[in-house]
Amino acid sequence: MASSAEVKPVADFARSAVPEGQGSSGLHIALIIIGGTIGFSIFIVAAQIGGALGFSGAAAAFALGSLILGTMGAITSYVGAKSRLSTYLLTEFAFGSTGAKIANLAVALSLIGWFGVISNILGQATHSMILESIGISIPVYLCILIASVLMIGVTVMGFTGIDRLALILVPIMIVFIGWAAYLAWQQSGDTTTALQTSDFTFRTAVSAVVGSYISGVIIQPDYSRFARNIRSAVIAVFIALGVVFPLIQFFSAVPSMMMGIPDIIQVMIGLGIIVPAFFLLLLGAWSSNVLCLYSSGLSIATIIQKVKLASIILGIGIVGTVLAFLPAQDYLIGFLVLLGITIPPIGAIYIIEAIFIRKFDLSIERLEREPSINWNAFVAWTLAIVVGYLSTNDIFGIVNIGSLDSLIVSSFVYAGLSWIRMSKPQAVT
Repeated sequence: MASSAEVKPVADFARSAVPEGQGSSGLHIALIIIGGTIGFSIFIVAAQIGGALGFSGAAAAFALGSLILGTMGAITSYVGAKSRLSTYLLTEFAFGSTGAKIANLAVALSLIGWFGVISNILGQATHSMILESIGISIPVYLCILIASVLMIGVTVMGFTGIDRLALILVPIMIVFIGWAAYLAWQQSGDTTTALQTSDFTFRTAVSAVVGSYISGVIIQPDYSRFARNIRSAVIAVFIALGVVFPLIQFFSAVPSMMMGIPDIIQVMIGLGIIVPAFFLLLLGAWSSNVLCLYSSGLSIATIIQKVKLASIILGIGIVGTVLAFLPAQDYLIGFLVLLGITIPPIGAIYIIEAIFIRKFDLSIERLEREPSINWNAFVAWTLAIVVGYLSTNDIFGIVNIGSLDSLIVSSFVYAGLSWIRMSKPQAVT
C-alpha cells in the first residue's frame, strides 16, 4: 500500500518529461526489474550455461554478465531518473528525430520478438502441463491467445498496472525458484548429472547473459523516470541486476544440473510440483511480456505520434501474438547473442549524449530544431556491431566478449566523433 506522500503515476508521458512529484519508491523499481528478469528464456539459458561450464564456471559467467548489466543499468537508470525522459526521447537527442526512429524501431522489434518467443513457450508448456496434470488437451493456439489477452490487458493500464503486478508476482516467483532448487538438491544429493547442452564457452556464456536482459537495460529510463529520486533509482537497478539477477540464474540452473534436465519447468514437473511449475511459468512470462509490450509501445509512440499509447500497445500485442504462433524459440540463443552486440551501443550513445555532451540540457522543445539525423551516432553504432560480431566469432576483439566489445567501440567512437564536431570553429558548417 502506497503512503499518502507517494504520488502514483496516472499518465505515461510518452512525449514529455515526467513531472516532479510523480514517483515510485526504489523498491518498486527494483521489483519491476526483477520481475522482468525471471522468465522462461532465463531458465533455458541458465540451465545450458550450467551444463556447459559447471557450477563454478557458470557462477562466474552469471556474475560477470550480471555485473555488466548492473553497471550499465545503473547508468541508464541515472540518466532516466535525472532527465525524467523515456528511452526513446533520449535516443532522439542522440540519433536525431529521423535517425532515432531507426534505432527505436530496432529496439521495439527486439522487444516484440521477445513477446512472441515468450508467448509461444508459454502456450506450448501450458498445453503440456494441463494435458499431463488433468488429461485435457487444450489447443496450443488457444493457450497463447488467452495468455496474450491477459498480458495486453495489464500493459494497457500503463506503468501503474506494471508496478502493481510486480509487487505481487516477484516474491512468489522467487519462492518457487528457491523451492525447486531445494527439492532437486535433496533428491539428487550432491551428485550432478551431465546435461546435453549447447557448446557454450565462457565468453559466449557472458554474451548470452548480457543479451538476455540488455534490451531491458537500454529501456531502463522508461521506468526509472518514475523514480522518487535519482539515488534510489540507481541503487535499485544495480541491486536488481548486479546482485539478485545472478542469484536467480544460479538457482534456476541448479535444479537442471542436479536432475540432468535442461529446463527448470520440466524439473519441477519431474519433482511432482506441477502446479507451482505452471504458476512459475505463467507469472514469469506475464511479468516479462508486459515490460516488452510497454516499452515497445513507447518506442512506436515516438514514430506514430497521433495514436494513443494504449492503442499502440494493443496493436503491438496483436502482432506479438501472431509471432507467437511461429517456433521462434528455436533460435533463442542466437537471438540473445545478436541482441548482446546490437542493442548495447544504443544505450552507450544516448548516455554519452545526455551526460557529457548536452550535460542534461534536454528540453523537448529543442528536438524540433535539431538535425534530423546524427550521422556520428550511426557510424559509432555500425562500427560497434561489426566489432561485436567479429569478436563473437573469434575473428577480432578487444576483450573478446562481443557485448563488451560493442559497448567499448560505440562509446569511444561516438565520444571521439562528438569531440571532433564540437571542437570545430562555429563558422564551419
